[in-house]
Amino acid sequence: MPPRYSVSTITQTPTIEIPLLKKILEEVYGIIECEVLKLTGYDDLNFKIEKVKFSKNAHPDLVKRDKDIFIVKFMNPIENSNPYLLDGQVQLSKRLKQRGIPTPEPLPTVEGNLWQYVDMNDKVKLPIRLFTFLPGLMAEKIGYNDSVYFLLGTLLAEFHNATEDFDHRAYEDHYIFMCMENWDLLEEEFEVQAQQGLVKNERNLDLLKRGIADLRKDVLDKKDKFKKGFIHADVNETNVLLQKFSEGKHEITGFSNGKYKVTGLLDLGDAHRSLIIFDIATLILYLTVDSKVEDWRPVAKVVIEGYSSKRIPVDLDVILVSMRARLVSSLLYSTRTVRINYRNEDPNYILKMQENGWKVLEKLTLDYDNEAAKNKQN
Repeated sequence: MPPRYSVSTITQTPTIEIPLLKKILEEVYGIIECEVLKLTGYDDLNFKIEKVKFSKNAHPDLVKRDKDIFIVKFMNPIENSNPYLLDGQVQLSKRLKQRGIPTPEPLPTVEGNLWQYVDMNDKVKLPIRLFTFLPGLMAEKIGYNDSVYFLLGTLLAEFHNATEDFDHRAYEDHYIFMCMENWDLLEEEFEVQAQQGLVKNERNLDLLKRGIADLRKDVLDKKDKFKKGFIHADVNETNVLLQKFSEGKHEITGFSNGKYKVTGLLDLGDAHRSLIIFDIATLILYLTVDSKVEDWRPVAKVVIEGYSSKRIPVDLDVILVSMRARLVSSLLYSTRTVRINYRNEDPNYILKMQENGWKVLEKLTLDYDNEAAKNKQN
């Protein structure tokens, strides 16, 4: 059975003071000098470190790379509750690399390990990891067009191809906090937010309630009908790095299309076994929300065309209800994070989804109702 979380479960890594972080980096990785930039994130605590200099204690495999930019990640407590997940993520990254999908590579500590548990404060001990820094810009910084949509569709298909026979004990009954397998908990969270008046707009409350009910009716109550597999669960505009080719320079490979090249697939922390359609729906949903297009269908059409160039998509008849469900869970989860406010941080990044999310949810619900009416007539 999946782990049982509650509406009060802490999902975020605590913050850490920069002097303590630098002390840990020196002790664990032999990094004696660096500039630190905190990165955005929901649950993990991530940093970019630049102008890195190593002591003689640093691992030779780290020093010989002759790089001075790296990514530092502290695992969140939800992931850390799975004792096999650190190795599972290492093996998943290796599998993707073998299949040509670029992902950040974990790097060795002074002692040659790929992670080490450290005291972040008096009460919390979590693993720290150092990763390679990959080139490119987040998809949101590149901009949106059909070439980008098509390429991201092919990337997702290749992820599913690469992981079709991937097996690791870490992913046996492993489910992240915000996933369709935890739908009962999302319903409980909805009730808490409604009771506390955190969603003040009655129409928004209705949109959330209907999204919850429709996924249960259309998918979860008959989930054995749908294709299962290993999903990334968070392929979005910030978890894919792209490079744009300069004019006159072209490259056609599995992860480039002559205009753009995928240089990184980030954040494997949400990967788990679920329905494949949820992954496709998530990608289309996030591209629709972030690009602020009026109609999701043209985005979906090109993403699915890209996906279809590498793999046959299935269960597309429930893509709309799955998109709505993902958006409902994102809206609820972002409000939950602010409700608990464990880090006492500026909530702007966490609430980013809500800027355009409610408008998109209204549109998706209307489209769902129209499709249901047409199907009823037929």
